[in-house]
Amino acid sequence: MSEGLVWDDEKGELRILGQRRVAFNVEALCEHLDSLVATSVAEVIMNNHEYRIGKRNAELLRTQKPEATVQEVIEQLSRAERQVGIGVVKVTLPRESTGAIDIEITNPCVKRTAGTAKALLATNWCGVLSSLFGGDFEAGNLTYHEAKNKITCKLSARRVRQT
Repeated sequence: MSEGLVWDDEKGELRILGQRRVAFNVEALCEHLDSLVATSVAEVIMNNHEYRIGKRNAELLRTQKPEATVQEVIEQLSRAERQVGIGVVKVTLPRESTGAIDIEITNPCVKRTAGTAKALLATNWCGVLSSLFGGDFEAGNLTYHEAKNKITCKLSARRVRQT
């Protein structure tokens, strides 16, 4: 796997984590999807997409670097998020296994906290953590702090509700 960002001008190709990527206006995409199919439906679509991508990226790194620690995988994926323009991501694991995982994204590519923007920023990490720790993670308390230009949220293991 190629480390980091690789631009091949001859091929017109951008690769991050060995995968071909494309640069596009993510804010416009989020706004369009939200208006096209309604915010709640667009959020579900983006949730499914980003969860799968996050899980796949973590699995790919674990396969190619089986000796890597969970923290090293998270750091490499955080670097990739920065390289694709999501923003500067900081993932803080709790000291206790039952605690929520804190995500901070400074200078986020989108600043809205609902619809596709919410799913784009948080759900990728739900997929990553589900791959690394097993189970199923969900995002909560997604908040944009305008003065700091930062989005924060908490990811926690989804609990099965008993009826």
